[in-house]
Amino acid sequence: MLVPQALQPAWEQRPEKRQVHGTRAVHIAEALQPAGDADAFYTSASGIPVSVITADCVPLLMARRDGAMVAALHAGWRGLYAGIIGRFWEALREQGERPSEWVAAIGPTICAPCYEVSEELAQDFMRHYAALPAHAVVPSHRHLDLRAVAQYELERAGLAAFEHVGGCTCCARNADGTHTFRSYRRGDRNSQQHAGLLRL
Repeated sequence: MLVPQALQPAWEQRPEKRQVHGTRAVHIAEALQPAGDADAFYTSASGIPVSVITADCVPLLMARRDGAMVAALHAGWRGLYAGIIGRFWEALREQGERPSEWVAAIGPTICAPCYEVSEELAQDFMRHYAALPAHAVVPSHRHLDLRAVAQYELERAGLAAFEHVGGCTCCARNADGTHTFRSYRRGDRNSQQHAGLLRL
């Protein structure tokens, strides 16, 4: 993983974890904390980073408006279908957090035209998310828009303030024609991935 020099100190303090496309959320209280198998991380400790690694999945970074807490979620189709965003907010509501006091950034992820899935999975998402925007799942082309599903889940949780950051990890290109991001779907299976990181 290539990490900018300015971020090296924070990167070296990140929790020890294994992302498994699940819904488990972990409160990070100290540097290098063993977090086990998890895909959502949050902290209110100053100087302690939370981070996620992605290739085509959705990196979701969130922060309280007053800067008192930050969170990072890794959301692929499995995690989204299992309700990682909703479950994360259920856990935080139990601690007194209110989604309306948070902002979010949906990072670079694979776009719908590049993300062809099985007809069965497309139908499953349509049944599971009856109120999704029509463009989020296109069964005729078996396209799935992970970004739209994540936005829908954020809105349903009560977050109204969020931004889409970056383009498609599979097809976005630089001015010189090279690919902007790494993409598992495109075939970058043994190369570097992307990291999303926040700290107070």
